[in-house]
Amino acid sequence: MLVAFIGGNAMAKKRKSAGGKTPFHAVVEKIQNRSISDADISNFFVVQPNPRRPFDFTVGLNRSAVDFQGIEKSAKLADALAHDASIGRDEKLAPTTPPKGFGRKVPVVAEGDSWFRLPPLVMPPTLIDVLQQSYVYPISNLAHWGDTLTEMIQAGQFWPALISGEADTFLFSGGGNDMLGGDAGIARFLNLFDPDHANPSDAAYYVKPEFYANLKLVLQDYESLIQRVHLRAPDVIMVGHGYDYAIPRSSGPWIGNGMMFVGLDPTFQADLCQAIMRIMTDAFNKGLAGFAATYSNYRFVDLRGVVGKNEWRDELHPTAAGAAKTAARFDAMLKSLPKSGTFETPAIASRALFGRAA
Repeated sequence: MLVAFIGGNAMAKKRKSAGGKTPFHAVVEKIQNRSISDADISNFFVVQPNPRRPFDFTVGLNRSAVDFQGIEKSAKLADALAHDASIGRDEKLAPTTPPKGFGRKVPVVAEGDSWFRLPPLVMPPTLIDVLQQSYVYPISNLAHWGDTLTEMIQAGQFWPALISGEADTFLFSGGGNDMLGGDAGIARFLNLFDPDHANPSDAAYYVKPEFYANLKLVLQDYESLIQRVHLRAPDVIMVGHGYDYAIPRSSGPWIGNGMMFVGLDPTFQADLCQAIMRIMTDAFNKGLAGFAATYSNYRFVDLRGVVGKNEWRDELHPTAAGAAKTAARFDAMLKSLPKSGTFETPAIASRALFGRAA
């Protein structure tokens, strides 16, 4: 873990802290030895949306609570520290036996973006948190807020557990960041506002062909992952989702600002802006649903319409109540999966890897 390196660096810089602040090295030690409390996590870290990347946050150290004077470069690794603190919290809270009705190996492996892991405590629980804490699924959660589909595939942290046979259920949340434009933002996929196309029924006018071209690439990468899971770990069932209908906000850093840039106002043209998001979200979900119909090792959980309008913490992430609803959908899917040792993958998926049309 990165925290081990940081810890070694910080240990050499121990010094007394002023003003009642916790020294940086002490923060690292608490995370490293898994003694950090929930109150500490809430106090040590500050979280802001990262407007350059959907589903992402910028995590920093709280200057009023942590003393990192003279070692500012190490303090820039706050995101990694918060992630390690989140993993440590998972380890302390993780159940050890699966819920009744689930007949597959544990722990379940999860990889994904901020729909599977958010900065702990300062943000609402995710559906993975709910699955672990309310439905008592033992889950090895590898997710990190802001990760793109490409980054997850390239890192491949999930492969050891899947290939070794330690796990045979793979939860996956990815593609949303990529679908919404990644670092370039959603504005590049939208036409400028036209008063002659101001009705929600005109939403398709605003979605540029570039969106669909990009989505095609995203879905190709996603499909390639499904195929490789089949080839390398044929006993594994992969379970994914395509998010719910996000609600743009005028001050929203990920969607709203991009829409405002092209003259679309999520406040005064709320129905139109939401209709645009429905088109984009439906297109992504349609692709994933198609994979579920093609590959027997892939299951699709449809979360569209699950999160209520008042159950969004921000433009892209549900509140605790919304997360509970999405987790219920996943729980139902997980309990419908065949028991370990009874699932056989047909060979058709492997042929698709080499012959499926793009």
